[in-house]
Amino acid sequence: MEKLSGLDSGFFYLDSPGMHLHIGVLLFLEAPDLSSGKFLELIKRQIQSRLEWMPHFRDSIAEVPFGISEPYWITNENFDISNHVRLSEDQKHYSRKELLTLVGSIISEPLDKSKPLWEVILVPQVADNRVALIAKLHHALIDGVQGIEVLVNLLDFERKPAQFWGTSNPVTNTNTVDLQDLVDLIGKSLVTKVRNAPKDLSRALLAVGDWYTFRRNSDNAKLLKPIFGAPKTPINGTLSTSRVAAALDIDQAQVVRIAKEFSATVNDVVMLLVSLAMDEYLANKGWDRGTDLTAMMPIANSKRNAYAGTNQISSLFISLANSVADPIDRLREITRATKAAKTFYVNSELGEITRLAEYVPPLFTWAISRLAHETRIFDRIPPAFNVLVSTVNGTDIPLYFSGMELLEIIPFGPLADSSALNITTLSYNKKMTVGIVGESNLTPDVDELGAFMDKAMDRVLGKLSPS
Repeated sequence: MEKLSGLDSGFFYLDSPGMHLHIGVLLFLEAPDLSSGKFLELIKRQIQSRLEWMPHFRDSIAEVPFGISEPYWITNENFDISNHVRLSEDQKHYSRKELLTLVGSIISEPLDKSKPLWEVILVPQVADNRVALIAKLHHALIDGVQGIEVLVNLLDFERKPAQFWGTSNPVTNTNTVDLQDLVDLIGKSLVTKVRNAPKDLSRALLAVGDWYTFRRNSDNAKLLKPIFGAPKTPINGTLSTSRVAAALDIDQAQVVRIAKEFSATVNDVVMLLVSLAMDEYLANKGWDRGTDLTAMMPIANSKRNAYAGTNQISSLFISLANSVADPIDRLREITRATKAAKTFYVNSELGEITRLAEYVPPLFTWAISRLAHETRIFDRIPPAFNVLVSTVNGTDIPLYFSGMELLEIIPFGPLADSSALNITTLSYNKKMTVGIVGESNLTPDVDELGAFMDKAMDRVLGKLSPS
């Protein structure tokens, strides 16, 4: 029996009808010379053979009565791989556009919390002689960084590997919990909280003090934004249950070239493309240009191995510098903002302030999330941020699944109530792919945003010096 961390528990209980906190990924594979049924069985065997190296993929979450403490992981005695790996309901031949529509439909549905929190859907007929796997995994199960590690555990570095390369220490968990176990779990949790409370409170106060000291400089105040300090735009408000998805490819070599020429990072360039695209996208919705938007930028905890729990991430809120007209000047401003964010993160206690989630009762988290959705509070208050933008580094070499090459990966992040856009970029095998998730009422036209990102790339490339 293993207790969820406060942050993992928060992700579990923050789910609401408008906020589904699962991560999606679309995998394109070479089409095998097999029938759909035989290929499905091959997938099941491959995943089944790797589950013991993937923490909590056989486990369900058991809740403590009345939500007085964090829930805990327990092995699901009724685990059946067929409940998690299945064929798509429609066996037709999918075009790429139709497949993205299917992805939007699948990520619109919450996961069944009575079972292990993941599923994989096989789409056996896809354009360009491919097959597709659509995976959905709850944020309590993985974070963005660990998601790549989990994915690699399912795959191989060679088409026909001699043996699995993974750790020799498979994960295990218990499948029996009696009342004494539960009492011990809650008791230890309470004792730990009482013991750590003074230190954690001190860290929180230091982080708040660091924040105000850092923002006292007017330049820093412009670069880093407070939560719920973003401007209200047409894409911000209470979310419905329905999602839409889009994707585009970015020339990774050109992104690296831009980053090198202007002393930026790849993440900075992605932020710039999003910023320029948002100008056009919001202008089409009647938004006046020139107001700086706020992006939420997830950042991995530098001490991610020091604490228990799946999620070891924090978030920073940075300006997208939309008031700066010239693309290169805007890139420099975004670079300054991300550097300031990372400097503040490293030099403050912000990375550890997420541990305060340990002190929030799960029932309170659930109630606040539901109340916010039911009262549509986000239609009336400033959004926490305008858009979530994250960049994930994958492997630079090809990977294989049961002998079939993995041709492409498209990531799809969750939406947070108040913001109807998530833009996630992932690099794989020297290619970059952007997955865009929107909400069907506020951002039903996310494919247009992708087109504007393409246009922004051309605009920035025009600013490069001749090679």
